[in-house]
Amino acid sequence: MNSEPGALVGVDVGGTFTDLVYCHAGTTRSLKVPSTPRQEEGLLAAVDALEDELGPRVVLRRLVHGTTVATNAVLEESWAATALLTTEGFRDVLEIGRQDRPSLYDLFARRPRPVVPRGLRLDVPERLDHRGRVVRPVDEDGVRRLARGIRGSVESVAVVLLFSFLNDGHERTVRSLLEEELPGVPVTLSSEVLPEVREYERTSTTVLSAALRPVVAKYLERLSAGLGKRSRPVPLLLMSSAGGVLSAQEAARSPVGLLLSGPAGGVEGARRVGTAAGLSDMITLDMGGTSADVALIAGGELQRSPERTVGGRPVRLPAVDVHTVGAGGGSIARLDGGGALRVGPQSAGSHPGPACYSRGGTSPTVTDAHLVLGRLPRGRTLGGLLPLNTAAAHAAIARVAGPVGLSAEEAAWGILQVVEATMEQAIRVMSVQRGIDPRGFTLIAFGGAGPLHGAALGAKLGMHRILLPAHAGALSALGLMGADLVLPFVRSLLLPWPEVLPTLLDQMVERFRVEATRRLASAGAEGGTHQLFPAADIRYRGQSFELTVPFPDGELCAATVDNLARDFHCRHERLYGYSSPEDPLELVGLRLTAVAPTEKPPLPRTPGGGDVGVGALPPRPVYFGPERGWISCPVFDRALLPAGGSLPSPSIVEGNDSTCLIPPHTDAEVDQYGNLLLEVRPWTQ
Repeated sequence: MNSEPGALVGVDVGGTFTDLVYCHAGTTRSLKVPSTPRQEEGLLAAVDALEDELGPRVVLRRLVHGTTVATNAVLEESWAATALLTTEGFRDVLEIGRQDRPSLYDLFARRPRPVVPRGLRLDVPERLDHRGRVVRPVDEDGVRRLARGIRGSVESVAVVLLFSFLNDGHERTVRSLLEEELPGVPVTLSSEVLPEVREYERTSTTVLSAALRPVVAKYLERLSAGLGKRSRPVPLLLMSSAGGVLSAQEAARSPVGLLLSGPAGGVEGARRVGTAAGLSDMITLDMGGTSADVALIAGGELQRSPERTVGGRPVRLPAVDVHTVGAGGGSIARLDGGGALRVGPQSAGSHPGPACYSRGGTSPTVTDAHLVLGRLPRGRTLGGLLPLNTAAAHAAIARVAGPVGLSAEEAAWGILQVVEATMEQAIRVMSVQRGIDPRGFTLIAFGGAGPLHGAALGAKLGMHRILLPAHAGALSALGLMGADLVLPFVRSLLLPWPEVLPTLLDQMVERFRVEATRRLASAGAEGGTHQLFPAADIRYRGQSFELTVPFPDGELCAATVDNLARDFHCRHERLYGYSSPEDPLELVGLRLTAVAPTEKPPLPRTPGGGDVGVGALPPRPVYFGPERGWISCPVFDRALLPAGGSLPSPSIVEGNDSTCLIPPHTDAEVDQYGNLLLEVRPWTQ
């Protein structure tokens, strides 16, 4: 048996690069390889690169994976052929949706096509009432006829029956009949995916999960086979949208929970790095090759949203609250019909990629602009690519510079201003538009391109403190490696407050507790190590939406119910400016989040002492806009910078996975973890 200590591994697949971070024998390092159209090939290439570095006999103790397979399938509408069985008379809920119309006055607006076409949306003769009582039993012969009619034409089936969140008996009956008539076809029940009120959102979420099951299952099969060929029987976990990890079995059972897998890993990585640096209030900016993701961390806690929209389709599952815009290193610049400069959301991706990658791309991108302006090292390789091609970058930028009579550096500077305006607006959406002053937060800029824009964005928003993490270009993978196992549970009840008794709450929480313990154990969690966080969804009777109010895990009593009501009134007052303690309340449902801690490798520390001069590289000219022009900047190797060292401004810091820009009027210091802490000083142009 190999006695060599194993490696903990996190792998994040992005649009341009696949990042791998590993911790082995007390050392944490990152690797970067180009992404591939088939994601598992990029991941396996990263594992091969790890073997090249550590040796082919290295043991992988755990591999945590952030993937966009599910997201891409929804955005590209490349899901599996799926049927929907629903209560008779309600098959068009999926297409009718809600009455909100964001494009009300757009005569040419196109709504997303339904995941299930009308011909595969089938009526089931059955009915429950609003209390979950049987009004009409399931017509079993009718279900069998429906199943025979779709045999051979579907790869998956979703079952969404009225009020199944109160009584799942009819859905289970339908599933047993379908499994007899359609062997090998997975059947997904809304009572398991989302046992919650709101018919449209429950239908949309369940249908997406059903449509993604064959897609994700095939991906995991290919990935497992590839790891098996490398003799890698490694425990595989996947990052969920909620900011925790799932076992491969959990992910395959409910793949809709993977829709924000990658961004969640980045936010978790930023939270961990920021907390270690003594921060509690942070705004994170993850700028990769295709997009930029913005999130807010308050009091050291991730902010979660109960519902997100992916590809125009609602998904009502807890997810890290992330706002995404099409602004990345591969975002393509163009001139619109009026001659104005536009950047994104179209991206050159990894194939062919920016022009400077020498992979056949000719369109000007943000990365090409940085290279033209001297911010990226000319002739250097990135993630296994050919050396950056400066001539190709200039030729690409000329495509937008020539028609409007600009020089190459003026056009490149303009591209950066446009893409930064997009990201600045995204940060304002997550802060200012929610009544939060970003100036009281620290901006954590990461991703392959984030550290080149962090200081400029901070200055534009009045955020004077910026942190550029040590492993900025692979921080999502670092976040994956230390994420906890997280399982969310929910059940709608719809009870008037006088019927809310401590015994009822106890019964529901205990039911959640048993299920959480079973599922966490199957994922490898040690018994008794997990924590439970119960909460109640409460609203004033007659309201359309509710507030989630947490309560302690433990023995419940009448005081617990009274405290829930009081806390609800306080939260309502804080959020909406008023409360009505005299109005009757309604318990909409109960929630529980189960969290099992995983092994967390320590963040690597940087030795102190010495002078930053030991990391000096040859200086080069860098363009800082029409007011300053070209300035000769010191350049430093990030790996050689000592903790406590101060860096001059302006300067460039080059790392294995990202390049950091320290513009004029910025103080910069290396902390004990190798992060760059920037303080932007006020100045006047």
